Amino acid sequence: MRASTPFPMRPDDQQNGPVKRLRYTLALLVAVIACGGLGYHWLSHLDPLDSLYMAITTLFTVGFRELGEVNARTKIFTLFYLIVGLGVATYALSNLTALLLEGDLKGYIMERRMQKRLDDLKDHIIVCGFGKMGFQAAWELKKAGIPFVIIEQDDSKGRSPRFAGELILYGNAMDELMLERAGIRQARGLITALTTDADNVLVTLTVKQIRPDLPVVARSAKLGTERQLRAAGADHIVSPYEIGGRRMAGLLLKPEMMNFFDIVLQQEQLELGLERIAIAPQSALVGQTLREARLRHATGSLLVGLVHPGAGLRFNPSGDERFQAGDELLVMGPAEALENLTQLAKG
Repeated sequence: MRASTPFPMRPDDQQNGPVKRLRYTLALLVAVIACGGLGYHWLSHLDPLDSLYMAITTLFTVGFRELGEVNARTKIFTLFYLIVGLGVATYALSNLTALLLEGDLKGYIMERRMQKRLDDLKDHIIVCGFGKMGFQAAWELKKAGIPFVIIEQDDSKGRSPRFAGELILYGNAMDELMLERAGIRQARGLITALTTDADNVLVTLTVKQIRPDLPVVARSAKLGTERQLRAAGADHIVSPYEIGGRRMAGLLLKPEMMNFFDIVLQQEQLELGLERIAIAPQSALVGQTLREARLRHATGSLLVGLVHPGAGLRFNPSGDERFQAGDELLVMGPAEALENLTQLAKG
């Protein structure tokens, strides 16, 4: 697999093109040799091994010695066999050489390897659109170590060294077959960051028809299109201009608060993270109160908020709050503390 650039994924009929050409070429060559062997078997009264020997040595003009009866019929057949056989052999060898030199066969092998990686993917995220927002979203996923697949229609994109060897499919993200190929049925979420809001709406509608339960984060390029995206089924809507404007104003109005969130979100600067962790039914936390669990003492993490099933987020819950199966904990702390709490919540 080329590590420098990803390759476009083509339809199955185009994927199998090099192999079909190779199979056709080899089948044609074998057929000519078989016809030659049968001809020598009938005309020269040779056994199968000697007939095959004569067919191959004659076709490739080795010229060791002739076997069996050599008569006028045998000579005429040999002339005809040489003319036809040499043409077929030359075509077969040139076709095989072209497959190797042009890289078609290598590309097919690379695509098969890539398809195997796609088939083995589970619990990954699909990123539709590899523009500025899609690029940054994929980069954040890569830094976090989360598997992802990128769908981009423009095959001139995706050549960044940062994403060398990553899974990139070139095609229409609104196509159900393309989404199926990206493993939408095994995915944990989808990000649609296409150029226009109309495309993002169509992607969201297509995704929700296949996987109604799949969380979708959609990009809103224009203000006022959130309603259409929400009606299409988008679970979260991100407007880059709105977020950018809020941040610019916040840096002047509340710079300390903005710096705090930067520290929390940019975990590469400090070993501090903010996570949302679900409590499994078999967890020891089920049935305990916040005071009894003593999460900060047991894991080193700080509980910021609590989400009960079917309820909203409650910040700074009281010590009498009792944990239930399916609760989600909004916690903050170092990576090791978050990992400890994750294991405790999983049971």
